Amino acid sequence: MIGALWTGISGLSSHQQALDNEANNIANVNTIGYKASRISFADQMYQNKIGKGSIVLDAEKLYVQGGTKTTGVDYDMMLEGDGFFTVINKNTLGTAETFYTRAGNFRMGDNGTLQDSGGYEVQGWMMSPIDSQNDVTSTNPNVSLFTNDYTKLLGTKIIRHGTYIETITAKSTDYDLTAKSDSTTVFSGDGAKTKSSKLSDIEAAIKDYTSWLQKLKEEPDAFSSASTAQVSQVNFKSGTDSIIGKESDQVYVVINGNKWSQNFIQTNSTQAFREDLWNSMSAADRTAEGLTDPTTLIPAPSPTTPAYEAAIAAYDKAAGKIATYKALADEISNKEPGLVATMAIDSGHADVFNTTETYTDSTNLADMLKGIIQIKSLIPGEEFKITEIGEQSGETTIQGNFQSTGLAKKGSGIAGLETSKDALSRLITGKQQDVYTPQDLKIGTATDFTYGITIYDKEIGQNIPIPNDGATPPQSLPINFTGVATIDDIITGINSDPNLSKYVEARNVNGNLVIQTLDSNYDVEFTSIMKYDNAGTLTPIDVNANYSGREGAGAEFIEIINKVDQTASKGSLQLRLDTLGLTDSAFGSFSVDSTGLITMKQDGVEFAIGQIAIARFNNNQGLESVGNNLLAKTNESGDPEYNLNNNKMAEVRGKTLELSKADLSESLVNLMVFQRAFEANAKSITTSDELLNTLINLKR
Repeated sequence: MIGALWTGISGLSSHQQALDNEANNIANVNTIGYKASRISFADQMYQNKIGKGSIVLDAEKLYVQGGTKTTGVDYDMMLEGDGFFTVINKNTLGTAETFYTRAGNFRMGDNGTLQDSGGYEVQGWMMSPIDSQNDVTSTNPNVSLFTNDYTKLLGTKIIRHGTYIETITAKSTDYDLTAKSDSTTVFSGDGAKTKSSKLSDIEAAIKDYTSWLQKLKEEPDAFSSASTAQVSQVNFKSGTDSIIGKESDQVYVVINGNKWSQNFIQTNSTQAFREDLWNSMSAADRTAEGLTDPTTLIPAPSPTTPAYEAAIAAYDKAAGKIATYKALADEISNKEPGLVATMAIDSGHADVFNTTETYTDSTNLADMLKGIIQIKSLIPGEEFKITEIGEQSGETTIQGNFQSTGLAKKGSGIAGLETSKDALSRLITGKQQDVYTPQDLKIGTATDFTYGITIYDKEIGQNIPIPNDGATPPQSLPINFTGVATIDDIITGINSDPNLSKYVEARNVNGNLVIQTLDSNYDVEFTSIMKYDNAGTLTPIDVNANYSGREGAGAEFIEIINKVDQTASKGSLQLRLDTLGLTDSAFGSFSVDSTGLITMKQDGVEFAIGQIAIARFNNNQGLESVGNNLLAKTNESGDPEYNLNNNKMAEVRGKTLELSKADLSESLVNLMVFQRAFEANAKSITTSDELLNTLINLKR
């Protein structure tokens, strides 16, 4: 009888626990990500083949997929499959406890990190800190993140590599506002471009840049090689006498199937032109062009003689040829997007082609008269085809010839993208070009000049005067030119100075002094200090504002590469873009993909800023429930496992939540079952008690 009492008590105890467990399930029927638990009953030890009641072995969690609720809330997410979000609780002592949860009702905390509803920070692979030296390409040394000034999005892509994910994004300031046409007075025949042609070149370069981003996305670990730009030359005279000389004559070239032609430009030569041309030519070239000493043409005889008129006509024809060749070069530069054409010459100043020669831009009159135009692709790897070139006069056409001293080569991988980026940046920014005309310099009256610059030095990261005295900080020590008779004297002085030639180059462009940055530091700006000696007094000379400017569009370019490295340690996920060093504006539109990759979209750019790490355990049942939707690992559960890109882990679904796995209808049924069982066990106790009382009464 007493055994039945204890057996009934064990039944009461175990079913009371079952009722407690079911009550907990019912209480958490609306708890996000809650996993219902069930009681595992077991019979107790036996005596004489009669059991001694029941016991609760375990209240086990049922780790099965819960229902889905679409919320539309950006920070809400759920896991589809086996796995857990990892969160940490940081305390004031600087230590942290790690927990695991299925509840994905997250938010952005006050410090910008992704947190659960209890303020615990969600863990994952963080975005690596931005390295301004290696991750940022900026034409403005004072800008290393995207600001509101950078309104033009040039290209952006998220690229997944084997062990890291990167976002490559390029922006620029508004080049529509800063671009302006080059002065044809100074730069005709030297790559002069209109504003519209500069913008067309930029659009072509943007198209090339975005195509490289797409290629890199499709083949992120492709072999890397740089692209090279095509450089070709056309020669109208081709070793024969030119036949153009009257208004109806023309020169032409066919590029990519487009015929570009220029009618002969009738030009009246000046005495200054005649003397400059005569002095720049060899005796053989003078004879070939039928030129006479221009000093014999002053003053003009009155009345003029046929010989005088023929001599002037020869100079007018030469001037017309030069003007015609230059005009065609300008037309190619402005009508063929992505190309620039300049008058050029080889080192031997000959008009016979040689593919081993290097052709340099030249607006020297004698050089231009030889009729060589150099055409360059502004976009590396883009080939252009020249199929015909010639001069036409009446029914007569003489064919010139053409060659390429640099072939277009399409690169691949990262290096291919780099060369495309550099070309785009160069077109958007361009070299600074300070122009001084002979009138500005007062050539012929001044004899002594002083020149120096202040320029940004990338290696030391600051503006310095050049030349300087080497002190700390360096002090300006400009160079002096004495006995200056021509612009070329100043050019020689600047280019021969070992300090100045590291930063700038001086050129004679159509008789003007042009000082510009080098190809290696095209994006840098400098300030010139030019003075001339006016009767013992140094007088400043300002650059010519009408002709000076930038070779490109004069805007600023910036490209930022940010990475999420999955081989690095995991930590709290920062969501503020300003804290991450990407932009000066903090917030964007939050999104998460199936691998847990977090992106923030701002101004059309999706930045990959982190990846949620999904934990998986060998034995989920071994996890310890600690409340607040949290679980803690134990020796029984083992340590969590993580995979790159959360491969083989649960998929993440954004803007949704996993509902509680507690089934209210099932729990209500269970309550009735457990209630009846509890009452039945109570009945066994009262029955045993009554029998005991009967036995006691029998004794009496």
